[in-house]
Amino acid sequence: MSLTTEGDAPGPVRFYLACDDIGCPARAVFDLVIHEPPPPIEDDLFGHVLHSSSRAAPYLEEQGWTYRQGLGYWCPTCSVPRSRRRPPPKPGRRNIARRPRRDPRGPQ
Repeated sequence: MSLTTEGDAPGPVRFYLACDDIGCPARAVFDLVIHEPPPPIEDDLFGHVLHSSSRAAPYLEEQGWTYRQGLGYWCPTCSVPRSRRRPPPKPGRRNIARRPRRDPRGPQ
């Protein structure tokens, strides 16, 4: 998974997020202040572990990130189906000085 945290609730928590689509370099870092403490680890292990990420999920959706089951988090660009994405910009054409073409009839 590409969502990691630094800090504990209640208080400020820093989130580090990377797009899980193959070859995508998109990254995001953001801070959220989480006021509610997580449930006790003895009562709810998964609720304790996933407490911070569940509070960040609405914010991530607002920013255009999507979670795909089994694939992870995808950035706003990769969340759009490939058929509707803009093609990447084409490299500019270099201005190459070319020789004039020879006349096939030879010198005149």
